[in-house]
Amino acid sequence: MFTMENLDPYFEMAATLEINGMTFTLEKVEELSGLQAVWMSESYKIYATPCFDNIPVPVHVVDCNEQEIGTDGYNVEVDSFERYCKIVQTLTAKIIRRTRM
Repeated sequence: MFTMENLDPYFEMAATLEINGMTFTLEKVEELSGLQAVWMSESYKIYATPCFDNIPVPVHVVDCNEQEIGTDGYNVEVDSFERYCKIVQTLTAKIIRRTRM
């Protein structure tokens, strides 16, 4: 199972992800609930910590004003960084598309 510890090398290399023409950078953020994996851009933050609350890939999107845009999750076990990124891309695009309708 893919976990937060598996992301450590990607935090160090500042991995990036492209979603709807926006570039997001992976960062480790300390929150009240513990360490979180957050993909950041100028417009949005995507909280997507693997195995958070026993959900393999939870996705929570907020805008630059910290207003919630939406949440979703992928409930099937993930085993690689590439798969994790694809799920984050797909769910985030879906959440952002819903808000624009």
